[in-house]
Amino acid sequence: MANIFDVAKRAGVSIKTVSRVMNDQSAVRAATRERVLKAMKELDYNPSHAARELRSGRSRSIGMLFGDPSSGFQSRFHHAALQACDEVGYFLAAGLFDERADDWDKQLSAFLARTRVKNMILVPPLCGSTVLHDQLIERGVSFVLISPTQPVDGAPSISMDDFTAAKEITSHLLELGHRRIGHISGDAEHIATKRRREGYEAALAGVSGAEIDESLIQPGGFSFDEALDVAEAMLSRPDRPTAIFASNDEMAAAVYFVANRLDLRVPEDVSVVGFDDIPLARTIWPPLTTVAQPYEAMTHEAVRKLTRSDATSGPDDVTLGYELKIRQSTAPAPKR
Repeated sequence: MANIFDVAKRAGVSIKTVSRVMNDQSAVRAATRERVLKAMKELDYNPSHAARELRSGRSRSIGMLFGDPSSGFQSRFHHAALQACDEVGYFLAAGLFDERADDWDKQLSAFLARTRVKNMILVPPLCGSTVLHDQLIERGVSFVLISPTQPVDGAPSISMDDFTAAKEITSHLLELGHRRIGHISGDAEHIATKRRREGYEAALAGVSGAEIDESLIQPGGFSFDEALDVAEAMLSRPDRPTAIFASNDEMAAAVYFVANRLDLRVPEDVSVVGFDDIPLARTIWPPLTTVAQPYEAMTHEAVRKLTRSDATSGPDDVTLGYELKIRQSTAPAPKR
């Protein structure tokens, strides 16, 4: 493997000059810098970022904490953040974190000590933890919130339009002739749950023959297991809904599971839609109609805000678009 001495010899410069180029110091002529960079590329020389960070006291890492990395929602953000960090020459430091544990503050301290991160991206549900926000601020750690429940002074936020997306996907069911549409909502403490329900209700309110039936709106906590009981109750009713809008894809999968157990076909007997567009939405059968969250755009924007401090970084709060993915889990309402 090539080392700094090989680079210096190939470029015809001193080791100190190579070091200056690697540390982006200005006291290097453009032609010399170009020669050094060319030599590094030809020799496939990759300097130790970790060593440079220790010498300079600067961190080129961005941290993320996950309460449940196995969930499709959080894993999509994890993958998108890896890509976004790699594109700007940063590393992603990811850690498990249980805010409900008695030693959560020790978990945080240990993570920050190990990774030396000074910038973090917080995704739901941890983005809503005011205690965590206070601890990060106290430690001088900058952070960006993804889909936060409430704003935090000095912390940029990046969200998508949950209300409009929920209204559009409910309208899709209404256009297919469905009038009894169940809704399995998410975690009651998260703003996305509220806005998705509001979008669902707004769509129903504007259509003749459709009504908001409170008994068809039940909490599933964004959990497959919790949604199983809710789906069982909805689909076992004599006046069961002809369609169900689950507030995330994992709960929609629970509806599939229960429907199959009750010998109901998706979508012939009950249409099902979800939210998030995690990989599961494309691998279950039939493929799930859902709302695709802009994971990549959200994380790229978060990384950009954390790695740039000039005026071009844009407004603190950004709302991004979404895409409705119509697949085979929806069909015209069955005639009864």
